[in-house]
Amino acid sequence: MSKITDAMDRSRREQERPVVGADATVGSAPVVFGASRVGLPASDIEAYQALGSEVFLALPDAPSKIIMLVSAEPGAGTTTMAREFASTLAMNGEVKTLLIDGNLRKPVLHDVFGIQRTPGISDHVLADAALADCLRDPGVPNLTLLPAGRPAVAPPRILADPRIDGMLSEFRDRFDLIVIDSAPLVPFAEGVQLSRKVDGVVLVIRSGATKQAQAQRVLALLDDAGARVLGSVLNGRRFYIPRFIYDRL
Repeated sequence: MSKITDAMDRSRREQERPVVGADATVGSAPVVFGASRVGLPASDIEAYQALGSEVFLALPDAPSKIIMLVSAEPGAGTTTMAREFASTLAMNGEVKTLLIDGNLRKPVLHDVFGIQRTPGISDHVLADAALADCLRDPGVPNLTLLPAGRPAVAPPRILADPRIDGMLSEFRDRFDLIVIDSAPLVPFAEGVQLSRKVDGVVLVIRSGATKQAQAQRVLALLDDAGARVLGSVLNGRRFYIPRFIYDRL
């Protein structure tokens, strides 16, 4: 809880600074993030790799890690974080990674990578589509993408289906890291269901936008679900002065 509070305090103090990246805490290590694209500068690659190391250290007993990124509200940058984290570890860390678009309400990862939306998760659950037909090559070495699939009327029912458990169990045998981009938790319930199925949850907080009460509500929902919250990501951090000077203060 203190990690979230600290992040919210930093968010309020720094909301006037030009956006240069994001500040994250997973486990006990602060990490700085950067550009919102798959091709990242060296400093940002190192930052995402550092986050990956913290995730793996936090979950030493799981040979294959399933991580869910979630926010309290839309627009926090969860999809960008999930995409860049998964892509960086796959391409630069040579970790066999699966990126899952678990936001069945407003999926965008298929558009980001320029691939077809269907078949995907909803097709596997609703139409018995084979998993092999649902997985896509997004063009990033060591990365596989599972899109959301056909538009779904009841996303909570789909993600609560027993076939989701079987799907994740099968993926554990095939991938070193599984990253799930979830729908926001406050307006939608399905993220809570997913949190019960993963090894760890990272909460994405938008600097200057996410209210402390919202973050605390999400933490309460995750706690009630028995989810393991690894830490938080402060996205959209602002700086009044150049970053290299700020780092020395």
